[in-house]
Amino acid sequence: MKMADAKQKRNEQLKRWMGSETDLEPPILKKKKTKVKFDDGAVFLAACSSGDTEEVLRMLDHGADINYANVDGLTALHQVCCPPFS
Repeated sequence: MKMADAKQKRNEQLKRWMGSETDLEPPILKKKKTKVKFDDGAVFLAACSSGDTEEVLRMLDHGADINYANVDGLTALHQVCCPPFS
């Protein structure tokens, strides 16, 4: 009984929707995938905190800011002084 009522109500909804402004709008296709792009400073801090010396040196060669600080004010020096790399 409840299932039949639910189906009937859904059919009524669909009938009201057909021809409505929303129904007449063309579909919006999203083809572009969103990519996350981290700030170079954040990538530099992550490389420092993970001990990735090769990546740190590469980033320094490409002009990474050694004084970059995260939202908590921590710099690369703070990152490398914290365990397990001390």
